[in-house]
Amino acid sequence: MFTASDWVFHDLTRPLHPDQERFPTDPPMSVHLLSTAADDGFEVTSYQVVGPTGTHVDAPSHVVPGGRTLEQIPASQSLLPLIVLDSPDVKAWEERHGRVPAGCFAALRGGGWTVPALEVLHSRGVIAIGHDTLNADPADLAAVGSFPAQRWWLEHDHWQIENLRPFTGLPATGAWIMATWPLPAGGSAFPARVIALTPTGQRER
Repeated sequence: MFTASDWVFHDLTRPLHPDQERFPTDPPMSVHLLSTAADDGFEVTSYQVVGPTGTHVDAPSHVVPGGRTLEQIPASQSLLPLIVLDSPDVKAWEERHGRVPAGCFAALRGGGWTVPALEVLHSRGVIAIGHDTLNADPADLAAVGSFPAQRWWLEHDHWQIENLRPFTGLPATGAWIMATWPLPAGGSAFPARVIALTPTGQRER
């Protein structure tokens, strides 16, 4: 039985606001207060954002015409075992922690996935990846509009979460990740709520 007191909850979601980091070609988020609880009985706010805003999920259709959309990612993948890497060297991680388990979510501190690393994760049966940067690829590639790692991963029918908060306190193994998002019909990317869970008393290692 799940007991909340047995777990520590780590919110990996960056709050949405107009001044947040964003892709250079994307318009900033706009927020408009339409009514207030004090004056109108209800507070109603209008938010205008692009899909890949803040902490967000990318479905395969983000880069693949006709690829799976957000609503086609099964709900069963909302909760996955979590592994955390400090570099994209998957083989080095496995030498220390054992083989990457199938069916997990792999998160990378500092971003900068490489295609060879993702090829290994794909071969291990990893479901999804995430990173605490705005892009899956190294900053020097993203700066010139080149996204080979992101494209490779999504083109192989996986999904990813970008712009997570730093993974402070998360162990290399033993945690879980819970991710949810709205389901815009046909949507390819959208803000997400992402929470990691570690067993009470488990330390980062």
